[in-house]
Amino acid sequence: MSLSSAALSALDLSAAVALVTAWLCLVHRRISALVATYAIQSAAVAITVGLIAYLYQTPDLYLLAATTFGVNAVVLPWVMDRVILSLKVDRMVGMYASVRTSALVGLGLLLLSVFVAGPLAPVAEVSSGGLLPISMATLLIGFFLLLSRRKAITQVVGLLVMNNGILLAGVALTYGLGLFVELALAANLLVLAIVARIFLTRMKESFDHVDADALRALEG
Repeated sequence: MSLSSAALSALDLSAAVALVTAWLCLVHRRISALVATYAIQSAAVAITVGLIAYLYQTPDLYLLAATTFGVNAVVLPWVMDRVILSLKVDRMVGMYASVRTSALVGLGLLLLSVFVAGPLAPVAEVSSGGLLPISMATLLIGFFLLLSRRKAITQVVGLLVMNNGILLAGVALTYGLGLFVELALAANLLVLAIVARIFLTRMKESFDHVDADALRALEG
């Protein structure tokens, strides 16, 4: 097997890990496990981007891969772990969709992604036929996680999983959405996590919980 063939096989494997970890985010009952799974997914996404940079000789993507790993796989999970420890809240309760329902919906979203994005794979710049459906499935699963969970921090994780899906789709279609755009997005997400910590801490002090419904109660 040539080096390029091995790298392409590794690309398929890392993309598959990103998809499986996205689905696993739907079945966790503890927030700390959810955050750890997101960190693994982000590392897989970073490896995928790095392999694409190698296969298609796109040096700028190496920096994007390193930034994705450093920010999404290390810094953001660390910040969210600190939030969990400071608030002493780790159990997911009062979900809008049960774990079993979430798992089934996740599988349905995967099948939908294969049906919709599969035929579009030939137009992608990256030759891996499964990368575009995987990116779409990751995006949809993140969106469902955002909608189906009540804890604000789990909703943040859903948003971050969506970002990983968008990143994969951008790289698959055009070798990336633009390095500076992605760096700016990563920086914004870091600020989002820091703001989320301050917001959640304040809400804990005021309402003694971190349920996102607490804000909706104030709308009236």
